Amino acid sequence: MLVEKTVTKPSQEAPNQLIEISRRKLMRSATVIVSGAIVLAGAITATHADADAAKSSQKAADYQTSPKNGQRCVDCALFQAPSSCQVVNGTISRAGWCNLFSAKS
Repeated sequence: MLVEKTVTKPSQEAPNQLIEISRRKLMRSATVIVSGAIVLAGAITATHADADAAKSSQKAADYQTSPKNGQRCVDCALFQAPSSCQVVNGTISRAGWCNLFSAKS
């Protein structure tokens, strides 16, 4: 035999009135919220993994940590401060350079 237990709390619309919430309804709502959070976290993680997979490796971009012919990552349109790039994986030095350099306009 199952017995449904209810919890009462003050209502926001009328603070002096009480509303009843069953334990079953509370558990069902909590399950939906947790499930939604898990799905959202998975979607965010997948988006970041896809973005990293689309980037070139430092080796493929001929990346070096020193400037070349006065061109530096900090002056490139693809550089993202403080130390990343839109198209090259890994930590990028502000003073670095690669063959994908595109001067800021």
